Amino acid sequence: MTEGQGSMVDETVTRVFLGAVRTGSDVHGDTTALAVRDGRVLALGDGARALAEVADDVVELGDGLLLPAFGDGHAHPLFGGLESFGPQIKDLASVDAIVAEVGRWADAHPDAEWIVGASYDPALAPDGEFDARWLDAAVTQRPVVLRAHDYHTVWCNTEALRRAGVRDSTPDPRLGWIVRRPDGSPLGTLREWHACDLVLDQVPAREEAELVEAVRRAGRAYARAGITWVQDAWVEPEMVEAYLAAARHDALSVRVDLAQRADPDRWREQRGSSTRRAGA
Repeated sequence: MTEGQGSMVDETVTRVFLGAVRTGSDVHGDTTALAVRDGRVLALGDGARALAEVADDVVELGDGLLLPAFGDGHAHPLFGGLESFGPQIKDLASVDAIVAEVGRWADAHPDAEWIVGASYDPALAPDGEFDARWLDAAVTQRPVVLRAHDYHTVWCNTEALRRAGVRDSTPDPRLGWIVRRPDGSPLGTLREWHACDLVLDQVPAREEAELVEAVRRAGRAYARAGITWVQDAWVEPEMVEAYLAAARHDALSVRVDLAQRADPDRWREQRGSSTRRAGA
């Protein structure tokens, strides 16, 4: 819509923004007013200012700036949302701080069967190799599994290794490896998908309500950053159902495309599955 062009106001909500507006278009250019209704731009400039007289809502931008929304083509909303439920380790700057947070969370959630968190910084230990005994100092009776911020590595305590059956004699899987001590015993760090799955496959499945809330929290975080569309670039089959449930519960505040993860060992079997789309 060109500068000064307007539109008739109908019964749906009309909102006019007054202030600095950047359209991102060479054709329309920047302006000082924009009118929208039902998610569509009605007018810019003089036409938008004229609609302010009859608009349902007028927003004064003040020192703010109105910009087109952003999209993120490689995101992990569900994983990110789930991080908020476990120990908050993402911004911690030392191994000791992570261990202390894991212990604090475990004490605050005595009924949690597993303690699951992410995303720790793998650069906090030499060569990214984290020892199970460090986590044992905080929790010994329950399994702890933490994912690195790239989600290709996990750090777990001794109890998690025990429940997963990872011991000295456990061979490295085809895709991944078990980091070991000089004596051959598992250190507590597992790298790449199939090694991580040795432990992650033992973690109890999340309840649907928790998955829906994770999607809700992630969507709100994206919306606050001005992102209105994302593609979840790592979707397992059970995650599709979580997104569909989120859509049914009106928990999607951004549009989401789902990209199914192709398992290197099972991709032929997966070809019959279609990527599904959930939209707000």
